[in-house]
Amino acid sequence: MSDEKDTWSEYSKLVLKELERLNDNHERMRSDFDNRLNEMNTKLGDIKNIEKNVSANSAWIDRVNDVWSPSQMQSAKDELYKQKGKWTATIAIVTFIQIIMGIGITLFIKFLD
Repeated sequence: MSDEKDTWSEYSKLVLKELERLNDNHERMRSDFDNRLNEMNTKLGDIKNIEKNVSANSAWIDRVNDVWSPSQMQSAKDELYKQKGKWTATIAIVTFIQIIMGIGITLFIKFLD
């Protein structure tokens, strides 16, 4: 009988350890699940904010298009680039003339000496 009692005691200890291990696993899984659920809720909130921004931007684009059409925007952009090119050419010409004048003045002074 004593041998049977020892066996039952050892068996109950093993069962208790296994139950504790299963409980620890369950707690870790629950914690991991809670963390992932919180992460998903955060990402869902981010997606909803992006969706609101897209809706607001879409409405803004529609209002702008009512006032200023894309073809008008394109022609205005082309005109701006054309004007920018003219200014660049003007600055290049003025710089070139200044360099030529500087060389001319330098040569004129050398010939006078």
